[in-house]
Amino acid sequence: MLKGYLLAFFTIMMWSLNLIYSSHLAGALTPVQISFYRWFIASIIMLPFFFKNLQTDWQNLKKHWLLIFIMALSGISGINYFIYHAGYTASPTNMALISILGPIFLIILSAQAISFIQMLGISVTVFGVLLIILDGNFTNLTDFNFVPGDVFMLGSALLFAIYSLSQRKLPDNIHSSSLLLAAILLSTLIFTPAFVYQFSLTDFLNLDYQTWAILFILGFANSFLAYLCWDNAVPKIGTVAAGSLYYTMPIFTMFFSYIFLNQIPDFIKLIGIAVISLGIVFVIYPQFKHK
Repeated sequence: MLKGYLLAFFTIMMWSLNLIYSSHLAGALTPVQISFYRWFIASIIMLPFFFKNLQTDWQNLKKHWLLIFIMALSGISGINYFIYHAGYTASPTNMALISILGPIFLIILSAQAISFIQMLGISVTVFGVLLIILDGNFTNLTDFNFVPGDVFMLGSALLFAIYSLSQRKLPDNIHSSSLLLAAILLSTLIFTPAFVYQFSLTDFLNLDYQTWAILFILGFANSFLAYLCWDNAVPKIGTVAAGSLYYTMPIFTMFFSYIFLNQIPDFIKLIGIAVISLGIVFVIYPQFKHK
């Protein structure tokens, strides 16, 4: 079980870097181009290592092609594309507030039994996230103005839940690596037509080395490694624990913002980190108590 938690924390740490990467890529590439390169690079990296597993599982993969397509369309291609588009009209605060619904959707749709202490932990964790997002001033909630980008964020939150649930419904006799590779290949194909259509919008030969480095990191660490870890973590720790750990993303984001952008968190944000940590302890305690 400990391995499952470590895999989940690594995944969330990688995903938290997306906000920092996106700020650099936004001016150089469109959402379609970022998405295509991300999954294309991940495909190229994975194929030499897991093509044999893909061949072995091919018949089982064909039997469950619809579920794999749903995984590709939701958690692989759709969720990130929706987030990229949301940023055009939705404020960062709105995006962060709506993203809270992702793990909640996951817990509701999974229909997994939740104890009182776990429900309390989820509530405490959400409160901690709100402290960070709203900077301790809950009157900022009155400034929430619904815009088209918020619809994309709602969609991304729902897609997060759909992806995690669809991954759990697949049989255990399929390698997680071949399953992820199949979904990533499908995602690359999904973005290919739009990428070809937008090819003339960007001078790819003049992209700087930093941009290419970020695209490679997105394809390798944030896509291949992170999704492989998440797909192995959720079955081990369950949807309730996985959903609660997702709320550590603001903590990792603040940490990396301090490392790379020299943004020092204020006292309210440190209190939020403590509250989130306490809430997660409430959620995962029952699992370790019965070990």
